[in-house]
Amino acid sequence: MTSIGLDITNIIIVLSFLGLLIAIRQVIVSKASIIRKKIEPSASRIKLRETQQIDRTTQLSLYELDGQSVAIVHGPNKALAMLKINPIERANE
Repeated sequence: MTSIGLDITNIIIVLSFLGLLIAIRQVIVSKASIIRKKIEPSASRIKLRETQQIDRTTQLSLYELDGQSVAIVHGPNKALAMLKINPIERANE
């Protein structure tokens, strides 16, 4: 009869596999922006430009929709506010 148990080779295989998964995860996390740009369709009409935390539950997000900038204030249990941002024309200084 053979005993069912873990021998050292099984432990080494499992630890190697876990180490490989952790290494792959670190590469993906460190290269996330590059990978996202390759996966994301370049002709997307809606692009998230930036998000800032206003307070504990409220965020301000800046989107570009068809070439126009839109600011959106959002948070849980709060009314959504959307504001179109017109570009500022500066005079020659």
